[in-house]
Amino acid sequence: MDNKLQLQDWLVLCETYEATHGVIGAKIHGALPFDQNKLDGLGEHYCKVTNKEYRSGHGQFFTPKEIVQYLIRSTQYSPDQSVADISCGSGRFLLGALEEMIEKSKDIHHIQKSIYGFDIDPVLVRITLANIRGLLARKGYKISIKDKFHIQQADMLEKTGGLFEPEIRFDCILGNPPYLKASPKLNLGHPNLYASFVEAGIRYLKPGGVLGYIIPKSFVSGAYFHRIRDILTNQVSTEELVTIFERDKAFMDVLQEQILLTLKNKCPSKDSITVGTAITNGKFEVKKFDISRDIVFWNADIICVPETELDAALIKKCFKNGFKKVADSGLRVSTGPVVAFRRKQYLSDETGKDYRPLYWPHHVSRFTFNPKKEHKSRPKTMKDCATTAPEKLEQDAVVFKRISAKEQKYRIEAAMIKKQKCGLFLENHLNYIVREHESAPSLDIIELLLNSSLWDRLFRLINGNTQVSAGEIRAFPIPHKIEHLKKIDDSDRRDPEIKIHEAYGLTKRESKYILQR
Repeated sequence: MDNKLQLQDWLVLCETYEATHGVIGAKIHGALPFDQNKLDGLGEHYCKVTNKEYRSGHGQFFTPKEIVQYLIRSTQYSPDQSVADISCGSGRFLLGALEEMIEKSKDIHHIQKSIYGFDIDPVLVRITLANIRGLLARKGYKISIKDKFHIQQADMLEKTGGLFEPEIRFDCILGNPPYLKASPKLNLGHPNLYASFVEAGIRYLKPGGVLGYIIPKSFVSGAYFHRIRDILTNQVSTEELVTIFERDKAFMDVLQEQILLTLKNKCPSKDSITVGTAITNGKFEVKKFDISRDIVFWNADIICVPETELDAALIKKCFKNGFKKVADSGLRVSTGPVVAFRRKQYLSDETGKDYRPLYWPHHVSRFTFNPKKEHKSRPKTMKDCATTAPEKLEQDAVVFKRISAKEQKYRIEAAMIKKQKCGLFLENHLNYIVREHESAPSLDIIELLLNSSLWDRLFRLINGNTQVSAGEIRAFPIPHKIEHLKKIDDSDRRDPEIKIHEAYGLTKRESKYILQR
Protein backbone atom coordinates (compact mmCIF):
# COMPACT_ATOMS: atom_id res chain seq x y z
CA MET A 1 0.00 0.00 0.00
CA ASP A 2 1.43 3.39 -1.05
CA ASN A 3 0.60 4.86 2.31
CA LYS A 4 2.54 6.21 5.27
CA LEU A 5 0.58 3.92 7.59
CA GLN A 6 0.19 0.19 7.08
CA LEU A 7 -2.94 -1.87 7.74
CA GLN A 8 -1.82 -2.83 11.25
CA ASP A 9 -1.24 0.82 12.10
CA TRP A 10 -4.79 1.64 11.02
CA LEU A 11 -6.24 -1.23 13.07
CA VAL A 12 -4.53 0.20 16.16
CA LEU A 13 -5.60 3.76 15.35
CA CYS A 14 -9.23 2.75 14.75
CA GLU A 15 -9.43 0.80 18.01
CA THR A 16 -7.95 3.77 19.86
CA TYR A 17 -10.63 6.00 18.30
CA GLU A 18 -13.34 3.58 19.40
CA ALA A 19 -11.95 3.35 22.93
CA THR A 20 -11.71 7.14 23.20
CA HIS A 21 -15.46 7.36 22.57
CA GLY A 22 -16.37 4.59 25.00
CA VAL A 23 -16.73 1.48 22.87
CA ILE A 24 -16.67 -1.40 25.33
CA GLY A 25 -13.65 -3.71 25.00
CA ALA A 26 -11.65 -1.33 22.79
CA LYS A 27 -8.17 -0.34 23.99
CA ILE A 28 -6.32 2.97 23.78
CA HIS A 29 -2.90 2.45 22.22
CA GLY A 30 -1.75 6.06 22.28
CA ALA A 31 -2.83 9.61 21.50
CA LEU A 32 -4.97 10.30 18.44
CA PRO A 33 -3.16 12.45 15.83
CA PHE A 34 -6.36 14.33 14.93
CA ASP A 35 -9.38 15.98 16.55
CA GLN A 36 -11.38 13.10 18.07
CA ASN A 37 -14.59 15.18 18.06
CA LYS A 38 -14.79 15.49 14.26
CA LEU A 39 -17.41 13.26 12.69
CA ASP A 40 -14.86 11.79 10.27
CA GLY A 41 -11.54 12.66 11.84
CA LEU A 42 -10.27 9.24 10.78
CA GLY A 43 -11.15 9.88 7.14
CA GLU A 44 -9.54 13.32 7.20
CA HIS A 45 -6.39 11.81 8.71
CA TYR A 46 -6.42 9.13 6.00
CA CYS A 47 -6.44 11.87 3.34
CA LYS A 48 -3.63 13.69 5.13
CA VAL A 49 -1.21 10.78 5.47
CA THR A 50 -2.07 8.80 2.34
CA ASN A 51 -0.20 9.54 -0.85
CA LYS A 52 -2.32 11.76 -3.14
CA GLU A 53 -1.36 9.70 -6.20
CA TYR A 54 -2.50 6.54 -4.40
CA ARG A 55 -5.92 8.03 -3.64
CA SER A 56 -6.33 9.40 -7.17
CA GLY A 57 -5.21 6.09 -8.62
CA HIS A 58 -7.94 4.34 -6.65
CA GLY A 59 -10.61 6.96 -7.36
CA GLN A 60 -10.84 7.96 -3.67
CA PHE A 61 -12.38 11.42 -3.15
CA PHE A 62 -14.16 11.98 0.17
CA THR A 63 -17.45 13.87 0.15
CA PRO A 64 -18.10 17.15 2.03
CA LYS A 65 -20.79 16.87 4.71
CA GLU A 66 -23.14 19.39 3.08
CA ILE A 67 -23.32 17.24 -0.06
CA VAL A 68 -23.96 14.14 2.04
CA GLN A 69 -26.81 15.93 3.79
CA TYR A 70 -28.25 17.23 0.53
CA LEU A 71 -28.38 13.77 -1.09
CA ILE A 72 -30.00 12.32 2.02
CA ARG A 73 -32.70 14.99 1.68
CA SER A 74 -33.08 14.63 -2.09
CA THR A 75 -33.66 10.87 -1.81
CA GLN A 76 -36.18 11.50 1.00
CA TYR A 77 -34.36 8.85 2.99
CA SER A 78 -36.33 7.62 6.01
CA PRO A 79 -34.63 6.14 9.12
CA ASP A 80 -37.06 3.22 8.81
CA GLN A 81 -35.40 2.19 5.54
CA SER A 82 -32.35 0.08 4.77
CA VAL A 83 -29.48 2.14 3.40
CA ALA A 84 -26.23 1.13 1.68
CA ASP A 85 -23.11 2.67 0.22
CA ILE A 86 -21.47 0.17 -2.14
CA SER A 87 -18.21 2.16 -2.32
CA CYS A 88 -18.31 3.59 1.18
CA GLY A 89 -14.82 5.05 1.65
CA SER A 90 -14.65 6.30 5.23
CA GLY A 91 -18.42 5.95 5.61
CA ARG A 92 -19.56 9.59 5.41
CA PHE A 93 -22.90 8.80 3.75
CA LEU A 94 -23.58 6.04 6.25
CA LEU A 95 -22.74 8.41 9.11
CA GLY A 96 -25.24 10.87 7.68
CA ALA A 97 -27.94 8.20 7.57
CA LEU A 98 -26.95 7.02 11.06
CA GLU A 99 -27.44 10.53 12.44
CA GLU A 100 -30.97 10.42 11.07
CA MET A 101 -31.59 7.09 12.81
CA ILE A 102 -30.15 8.38 16.09
CA GLU A 103 -32.35 11.48 15.91
CA LYS A 104 -35.39 9.20 15.55
CA SER A 105 -34.18 7.09 18.53
CA LYS A 106 -33.84 3.88 16.55
CA ASP A 107 -32.57 1.01 18.66
CA ILE A 108 -29.26 -0.69 18.03
CA HIS A 109 -30.84 -3.80 16.52
CA HIS A 110 -32.66 -1.72 13.91
CA ILE A 111 -29.43 0.13 13.11
CA GLN A 112 -27.43 -3.08 12.80
CA LYS A 113 -29.87 -4.57 10.30
CA SER A 114 -30.43 -1.34 8.32
CA ILE A 115 -26.95 0.05 7.52
CA TYR A 116 -24.69 -1.59 4.94
CA GLY A 117 -21.27 -0.48 3.76
CA PHE A 118 -18.90 -2.06 1.25
CA ASP A 119 -15.47 -1.09 -0.05
CA ILE A 120 -12.60 -2.83 -1.75
CA ASP A 121 -10.01 -1.17 0.52
CA PRO A 122 -9.59 -2.97 3.91
CA VAL A 123 -8.32 0.20 5.61
CA LEU A 124 -11.41 2.16 4.61
CA VAL A 125 -13.67 -0.69 5.70
CA ARG A 126 -12.08 -0.59 9.18
CA ILE A 127 -12.33 3.22 9.31
CA THR A 128 -16.03 3.08 8.43
CA LEU A 129 -16.68 0.53 11.15
CA ALA A 130 -14.78 2.61 13.71
CA ASN A 131 -16.68 5.73 12.66
CA ILE A 132 -20.05 4.00 13.14
CA ARG A 133 -19.14 2.48 16.50
CA GLY A 134 -17.60 5.76 17.67
CA LEU A 135 -20.65 7.85 16.74
CA LEU A 136 -23.07 5.45 18.41
CA ALA A 137 -21.00 5.30 21.62
CA ARG A 138 -20.68 9.09 21.65
CA LYS A 139 -24.48 9.37 21.38
CA GLY A 140 -25.06 7.15 24.41
CA TYR A 141 -25.55 3.72 22.81
CA LYS A 142 -24.01 0.77 24.63
CA ILE A 143 -21.62 -0.45 21.97
CA SER A 144 -19.07 -3.26 22.27
CA ILE A 145 -16.07 -4.05 20.10
CA LYS A 146 -17.86 -7.36 19.50
CA ASP A 147 -21.04 -5.79 18.08
CA LYS A 148 -21.43 -6.71 14.44
CA PHE A 149 -22.35 -4.32 11.63
CA HIS A 150 -22.78 -4.95 7.91
CA ILE A 151 -19.52 -3.26 6.92
CA GLN A 152 -17.55 -5.52 4.59
CA GLN A 153 -14.59 -5.59 2.28
CA ALA A 154 -16.08 -6.45 -1.12
CA ASP A 155 -15.97 -5.56 -4.80
CA MET A 156 -19.63 -4.86 -5.40
CA LEU A 157 -19.19 -4.60 -9.17
CA GLU A 158 -17.99 -8.17 -9.28
CA LYS A 159 -21.08 -9.28 -7.39
CA THR A 160 -23.40 -7.81 -10.04
CA GLY A 161 -21.53 -9.02 -13.11
CA GLY A 162 -22.71 -11.66 -15.56
CA LEU A 163 -25.93 -13.49 -14.79
CA PHE A 164 -25.71 -13.14 -11.02
CA GLU A 165 -28.48 -11.31 -9.22
CA PRO A 166 -27.63 -9.38 -6.03
CA GLU A 167 -28.25 -11.40 -2.87
CA ILE A 168 -29.71 -8.39 -1.08
CA ARG A 169 -31.43 -5.19 -2.15
CA PHE A 170 -31.87 -1.89 -0.36
CA ASP A 171 -34.44 0.89 0.00
CA CYS A 172 -31.84 3.61 -0.45
CA ILE A 173 -28.33 3.74 -1.87
CA LEU A 174 -26.11 6.77 -1.31
CA GLY A 175 -22.56 7.47 -2.35
CA ASN A 176 -19.72 9.06 -4.20
CA PRO A 177 -18.53 6.25 -6.49
CA PRO A 178 -14.87 6.09 -7.52
CA TYR A 179 -13.92 8.19 -10.53
CA LEU A 180 -11.44 5.97 -12.33
CA LYS A 181 -10.94 4.42 -15.75
CA ALA A 182 -12.64 1.03 -15.73
CA SER A 183 -10.82 -2.21 -16.43
CA PRO A 184 -12.17 -4.39 -19.27
CA LYS A 185 -13.11 -7.15 -16.80
CA LEU A 186 -15.30 -5.36 -14.28
CA ASN A 187 -16.87 -2.32 -15.87
CA LEU A 188 -20.42 -3.47 -16.70
CA GLY A 189 -19.83 -2.09 -20.19
CA HIS A 190 -18.86 1.42 -19.02
CA PRO A 191 -15.63 3.38 -19.62
CA ASN A 192 -15.36 4.68 -16.05
CA LEU A 193 -16.02 3.08 -12.69
CA TYR A 194 -18.43 5.78 -11.58
CA ALA A 195 -20.85 4.85 -14.39
CA SER A 196 -20.50 1.18 -13.51
CA PHE A 197 -21.36 2.01 -9.90
CA VAL A 198 -24.48 3.88 -11.00
CA GLU A 199 -25.72 0.79 -12.84
CA ALA A 200 -24.64 -1.52 -10.00
CA GLY A 201 -26.39 0.74 -7.49
CA ILE A 202 -29.61 0.45 -9.47
CA ARG A 203 -29.30 -3.34 -9.45
CA TYR A 204 -28.95 -3.29 -5.67
CA LEU A 205 -32.10 -1.19 -5.21
CA LYS A 206 -35.46 -2.67 -4.32
CA PRO A 207 -38.26 -1.87 -6.79
CA GLY A 208 -39.14 1.76 -6.08
CA GLY A 209 -35.90 2.26 -4.15
CA VAL A 210 -33.99 5.55 -4.42
CA LEU A 211 -30.36 6.30 -5.28
CA GLY A 212 -28.48 9.54 -4.55
CA TYR A 213 -24.96 9.94 -5.97
CA ILE A 214 -22.49 12.67 -6.70
CA ILE A 215 -20.85 11.82 -10.04
CA PRO A 216 -18.79 13.53 -12.75
CA LYS A 217 -20.79 15.32 -15.45
CA SER A 218 -18.96 13.58 -18.31
CA PHE A 219 -21.82 11.10 -18.80
CA VAL A 220 -24.10 13.76 -20.35
CA SER A 221 -22.46 13.60 -23.77
CA GLY A 222 -19.22 11.63 -23.47
CA ALA A 223 -18.71 9.43 -26.51
CA TYR A 224 -18.43 6.21 -24.47
CA PHE A 225 -21.29 6.79 -22.01
CA HIS A 226 -24.17 5.67 -24.25
CA ARG A 227 -25.18 2.87 -21.91
CA ILE A 228 -25.57 4.99 -18.78
CA ARG A 229 -27.47 7.65 -20.74
CA ASP A 230 -29.89 4.99 -21.96
CA ILE A 231 -30.38 3.72 -18.39
CA LEU A 232 -31.05 7.21 -17.01
CA THR A 233 -33.35 8.07 -19.92
CA ASN A 234 -35.37 4.90 -20.39
CA GLN A 235 -34.88 2.37 -17.59
CA VAL A 236 -35.26 4.35 -14.35
CA SER A 237 -37.04 7.49 -13.21
CA THR A 238 -34.32 10.13 -13.07
CA GLU A 239 -35.63 12.60 -10.50
CA GLU A 240 -32.91 15.26 -10.11
CA LEU A 241 -29.82 16.46 -11.95
CA VAL A 242 -28.24 19.35 -10.05
CA THR A 243 -24.99 20.83 -11.35
CA ILE A 244 -22.31 21.83 -8.85
CA PHE A 245 -21.41 25.31 -10.06
CA GLU A 246 -17.76 25.62 -8.99
CA ARG A 247 -16.10 22.49 -10.23
CA ASP A 248 -13.03 22.85 -7.95
CA LYS A 249 -14.82 23.62 -4.66
CA ALA A 250 -16.58 20.35 -3.78
CA PHE A 251 -13.38 18.26 -3.74
CA MET A 252 -9.74 19.12 -3.28
CA ASP A 253 -7.58 18.44 -6.37
CA VAL A 254 -10.60 17.61 -8.57
CA LEU A 255 -11.32 19.69 -11.68
CA GLN A 256 -14.03 17.46 -13.13
CA GLU A 257 -17.51 19.01 -13.16
CA GLN A 258 -19.98 17.17 -10.93
CA ILE A 259 -23.68 16.38 -10.85
CA LEU A 260 -25.91 15.51 -7.90
CA LEU A 261 -28.01 12.64 -9.25
CA THR A 262 -31.21 11.32 -7.67
CA LEU A 263 -33.19 8.48 -9.27
CA LYS A 264 -35.86 5.92 -8.45
CA ASN A 265 -35.76 2.29 -9.48
CA LYS A 266 -38.94 2.36 -11.53
CA CYS A 267 -39.89 3.09 -15.13
CA PRO A 268 -40.04 6.78 -16.07
CA SER A 269 -43.54 8.03 -15.32
CA LYS A 270 -43.29 11.71 -14.44
CA ASP A 271 -43.49 14.39 -17.12
CA SER A 272 -41.03 16.63 -15.27
CA ILE A 273 -37.55 16.46 -13.79
CA THR A 274 -35.81 18.70 -11.25
CA VAL A 275 -32.65 20.52 -12.34
CA GLY A 276 -30.61 23.43 -11.04
CA THR A 277 -27.29 24.44 -9.51
CA ALA A 278 -25.52 23.94 -6.20
CA ILE A 279 -23.20 26.70 -5.02
CA THR A 280 -20.39 25.41 -2.81
CA ASN A 281 -18.25 28.53 -2.44
CA GLY A 282 -18.37 29.43 1.26
CA LYS A 283 -21.81 27.95 1.91
CA PHE A 284 -23.92 25.32 0.24
CA GLU A 285 -26.99 26.61 -1.56
CA VAL A 286 -29.15 24.84 -4.12
CA LYS A 287 -31.38 26.62 -6.60
CA LYS A 288 -33.59 24.24 -8.55
CA PHE A 289 -36.75 24.09 -10.61
CA ASP A 290 -38.87 21.57 -12.52
CA ILE A 291 -38.87 21.31 -16.30
CA SER A 292 -40.26 18.95 -18.91
CA ARG A 293 -38.32 15.69 -19.21
CA ASP A 294 -38.11 16.03 -22.99
CA ILE A 295 -35.90 19.11 -22.58
CA VAL A 296 -33.35 17.14 -20.56
CA PHE A 297 -33.62 13.92 -22.59
CA TRP A 298 -34.02 15.58 -26.00
CA ASN A 299 -31.45 13.48 -27.84
CA ALA A 300 -30.48 9.80 -27.58
CA ASP A 301 -26.79 10.75 -27.48
CA ILE A 302 -26.98 13.79 -25.21
CA ILE A 303 -28.48 14.66 -21.83
CA CYS A 304 -28.99 18.41 -21.47
CA VAL A 305 -28.75 19.83 -17.95
CA PRO A 306 -30.01 23.45 -17.75
CA GLU A 307 -28.83 25.46 -14.77
CA THR A 308 -31.55 28.14 -15.00
CA GLU A 309 -35.02 28.48 -16.46
CA LEU A 310 -33.59 30.67 -19.23
CA ASP A 311 -31.23 27.82 -20.08
CA ALA A 312 -34.26 25.56 -20.43
CA ALA A 313 -35.87 28.09 -22.76
CA LEU A 314 -32.70 28.20 -24.89
CA ILE A 315 -32.60 24.41 -25.16
CA LYS A 316 -36.22 24.31 -26.24
CA LYS A 317 -35.81 27.17 -28.70
CA CYS A 318 -32.55 26.02 -30.28
CA PHE A 319 -32.41 22.21 -30.01
CA LYS A 320 -36.13 21.43 -30.15
CA ASN A 321 -37.45 23.99 -32.61
CA GLY A 322 -37.09 22.07 -35.85
CA PHE A 323 -33.70 23.48 -36.84
CA LYS A 324 -31.54 21.29 -39.03
CA LYS A 325 -28.52 19.82 -37.26
CA VAL A 326 -24.96 20.48 -38.42
CA ALA A 327 -24.70 16.78 -39.32
CA ASP A 328 -27.73 17.05 -41.63
CA SER A 329 -26.68 20.30 -43.31
CA GLY A 330 -24.07 19.07 -45.76
CA LEU A 331 -21.24 19.66 -43.30
CA ARG A 332 -18.76 17.05 -42.09
CA VAL A 333 -17.32 17.38 -38.60
CA SER A 334 -14.18 15.34 -37.97
CA THR A 335 -11.24 15.09 -35.61
CA GLY A 336 -7.73 15.89 -36.80
CA PRO A 337 -6.36 12.55 -37.99
CA VAL A 338 -2.69 12.99 -37.06
CA VAL A 339 -1.91 11.25 -33.77
CA ALA A 340 1.60 12.53 -33.19
CA PHE A 341 3.07 9.58 -31.27
CA ARG A 342 1.87 7.17 -33.99
CA ARG A 343 3.44 9.25 -36.79
CA LYS A 344 6.62 10.17 -34.97
CA GLN A 345 8.91 9.03 -37.77
CA TYR A 346 7.13 11.33 -40.25
CA LEU A 347 7.19 14.49 -38.13
CA SER A 348 9.81 17.16 -38.79
CA ASP A 349 10.68 20.85 -38.92
CA GLU A 350 11.73 20.56 -42.56
CA THR A 351 9.92 22.62 -45.18
CA GLY A 352 11.13 20.84 -48.30
CA LYS A 353 9.29 19.40 -51.27
CA ASP A 354 7.89 16.32 -49.50
CA TYR A 355 6.76 18.07 -46.31
CA ARG A 356 3.44 19.74 -45.59
CA PRO A 357 2.41 22.03 -42.70
CA LEU A 358 1.21 20.33 -39.52
CA TYR A 359 -1.15 22.49 -37.47
CA TRP A 360 -1.73 22.21 -33.73
CA PRO A 361 -4.07 23.88 -31.21
CA HIS A 362 -1.54 26.64 -30.52
CA HIS A 363 -2.08 27.88 -34.08
CA VAL A 364 -5.79 28.54 -33.43
CA SER A 365 -7.70 31.15 -31.41
CA ARG A 366 -11.08 32.80 -31.88
CA PHE A 367 -11.35 34.02 -35.49
CA THR A 368 -7.56 33.84 -35.82
CA PHE A 369 -5.38 31.24 -37.50
CA ASN A 370 -1.67 31.96 -36.97
CA PRO A 371 0.41 29.42 -38.93
CA LYS A 372 3.69 31.06 -37.92
CA LYS A 373 3.20 30.67 -34.18
CA GLU A 374 5.83 28.29 -32.85
CA HIS A 375 5.88 25.79 -30.01
CA LYS A 376 9.29 24.42 -29.08
CA SER A 377 8.12 20.83 -28.52
CA ARG A 378 5.80 20.52 -31.52
CA PRO A 379 7.08 19.70 -35.02
CA LYS A 380 6.08 22.11 -37.80
CA THR A 381 5.63 19.69 -40.69
CA MET A 382 4.81 16.12 -41.62
CA LYS A 383 6.15 14.08 -44.51
CA ASP A 384 3.74 13.66 -47.40
CA CYS A 385 3.92 10.03 -48.51
CA ALA A 386 1.69 7.05 -49.26
CA THR A 387 1.28 6.30 -45.54
CA THR A 388 0.30 9.82 -44.49
CA ALA A 389 -1.59 10.92 -47.63
CA PRO A 390 -5.00 9.71 -46.35
CA GLU A 391 -4.60 12.09 -43.39
CA LYS A 392 -4.00 15.15 -45.57
CA LEU A 393 -6.61 17.91 -45.81
CA GLU A 394 -7.00 19.57 -49.21
CA GLN A 395 -9.97 21.92 -48.85
CA ASP A 396 -11.13 24.94 -46.86
CA ALA A 397 -11.99 24.13 -43.25
CA VAL A 398 -13.01 25.69 -39.98
CA VAL A 399 -10.87 24.26 -37.20
CA PHE A 400 -11.51 24.37 -33.46
CA LYS A 401 -9.69 23.18 -30.38
CA ARG A 402 -10.65 19.86 -28.80
CA ILE A 403 -9.57 20.74 -25.25
CA SER A 404 -11.00 23.59 -23.19
CA ALA A 405 -11.80 24.45 -19.58
CA LYS A 406 -14.98 25.66 -17.92
CA GLU A 407 -13.17 28.76 -16.67
CA GLN A 408 -12.40 30.00 -20.20
CA LYS A 409 -14.57 32.87 -21.41
CA TYR A 410 -15.30 30.82 -24.55
CA ARG A 411 -15.17 27.02 -24.52
CA ILE A 412 -15.06 26.86 -28.33
CA GLU A 413 -12.24 28.61 -30.21
CA ALA A 414 -12.54 28.36 -34.00
CA ALA A 415 -10.80 29.82 -37.03
CA MET A 416 -10.85 29.43 -40.79
CA ILE A 417 -8.03 27.68 -42.64
CA LYS A 418 -8.01 28.25 -46.38
CA LYS A 419 -7.09 25.47 -48.79
CA GLN A 420 -3.36 25.19 -49.32
CA LYS A 421 -1.84 24.26 -52.66
CA CYS A 422 -0.30 20.94 -51.62
CA GLY A 423 -2.52 20.25 -48.61
CA LEU A 424 -1.92 20.29 -44.87
CA PHE A 425 -2.16 18.07 -41.80
CA LEU A 426 -4.22 18.60 -38.63
CA GLU A 427 -3.08 17.19 -35.31
CA ASN A 428 -5.52 15.12 -33.26
CA HIS A 429 -6.24 17.85 -30.69
CA LEU A 430 -8.03 19.87 -33.34
CA ASN A 431 -11.47 19.23 -34.81
CA TYR A 432 -12.48 20.57 -38.21
CA ILE A 433 -15.56 21.18 -40.35
CA VAL A 434 -15.67 21.01 -44.16
CA ARG A 435 -18.48 21.40 -46.70
CA GLU A 436 -19.55 18.25 -48.51
CA HIS A 437 -21.66 19.92 -51.20
CA GLU A 438 -22.53 23.35 -52.58
CA SER A 439 -25.82 23.74 -50.71
CA ALA A 440 -24.10 23.43 -47.32
CA PRO A 441 -23.84 26.57 -45.14
CA SER A 442 -20.79 28.68 -45.86
CA LEU A 443 -17.79 28.11 -43.62
CA ASP A 444 -17.72 31.85 -42.85
CA ILE A 445 -21.09 31.42 -41.11
CA ILE A 446 -19.96 28.27 -39.32
CA GLU A 447 -16.93 30.17 -38.00
CA LEU A 448 -19.29 32.86 -36.68
CA LEU A 449 -21.57 30.34 -34.99
CA LEU A 450 -18.77 28.35 -33.38
CA ASN A 451 -17.31 31.51 -31.85
CA SER A 452 -20.66 32.92 -30.76
CA SER A 453 -21.76 33.39 -27.16
CA LEU A 454 -24.97 31.47 -27.94
CA TRP A 455 -23.18 28.33 -29.12
CA ASP A 456 -20.80 28.65 -26.19
CA ARG A 457 -23.73 28.59 -23.75
CA LEU A 458 -25.45 25.71 -25.54
CA PHE A 459 -22.20 23.77 -25.51
CA ARG A 460 -21.76 24.21 -21.76
CA LEU A 461 -25.24 22.78 -21.22
CA ILE A 462 -24.47 19.53 -23.04
CA ASN A 463 -20.84 19.03 -22.04
CA GLY A 464 -19.34 17.88 -18.75
CA ASN A 465 -15.64 17.48 -19.42
CA THR A 466 -12.70 19.21 -21.06
CA GLN A 467 -13.32 17.70 -24.50
CA VAL A 468 -15.02 19.58 -27.34
CA SER A 469 -16.06 16.57 -29.38
CA ALA A 470 -17.01 16.37 -33.02
CA GLY A 471 -20.11 14.39 -32.00
CA GLU A 472 -21.43 17.21 -29.85
CA ILE A 473 -20.97 19.82 -32.58
CA ARG A 474 -22.78 17.57 -35.10
CA ALA A 475 -25.93 17.97 -32.95
CA PHE A 476 -25.86 21.77 -33.02
CA PRO A 477 -28.70 23.65 -34.75
CA ILE A 478 -28.31 25.62 -37.99
CA PRO A 479 -30.88 28.47 -38.06
CA HIS A 480 -33.54 28.57 -40.77
CA LYS A 481 -32.65 32.15 -41.66
CA ILE A 482 -29.08 31.33 -42.55
CA GLU A 483 -29.09 34.01 -45.26
CA HIS A 484 -29.64 36.58 -42.48
CA LEU A 485 -26.09 35.88 -41.29
CA LYS A 486 -24.62 36.19 -44.78
CA LYS A 487 -25.29 39.93 -44.55
CA ILE A 488 -22.75 40.34 -41.74
CA ASP A 489 -19.92 42.36 -43.26
CA ASP A 490 -16.29 42.45 -42.20
CA SER A 491 -16.87 45.25 -39.72
CA ASP A 492 -19.42 43.10 -37.84
CA ARG A 493 -17.58 39.79 -37.87
CA ARG A 494 -16.15 40.03 -34.37
CA ASP A 495 -19.41 41.15 -32.80
CA PRO A 496 -22.26 39.48 -34.68
CA GLU A 497 -24.04 38.28 -31.54
CA ILE A 498 -27.35 40.11 -31.87
CA LYS A 499 -27.83 39.07 -35.50
CA ILE A 500 -27.14 35.44 -34.52
CA HIS A 501 -29.67 35.65 -31.69
CA GLU A 502 -32.24 37.09 -34.10
CA ALA A 503 -31.67 34.16 -36.47
CA TYR A 504 -32.63 31.76 -33.68
CA GLY A 505 -35.62 33.82 -32.59
CA LEU A 506 -34.28 34.71 -29.15
CA THR A 507 -36.17 37.31 -27.11
CA LYS A 508 -34.41 40.41 -25.82
CA ARG A 509 -34.35 38.86 -22.35
CA GLU A 510 -32.77 35.66 -23.62
CA SER A 511 -30.24 37.62 -25.66
CA LYS A 512 -29.30 39.75 -22.66
CA TYR A 513 -28.89 36.60 -20.55
CA ILE A 514 -26.47 35.13 -23.10
CA LEU A 515 -24.40 38.29 -23.44
CA GLN A 516 -24.07 38.83 -19.69
CA ARG A 517 -22.77 35.38 -18.83
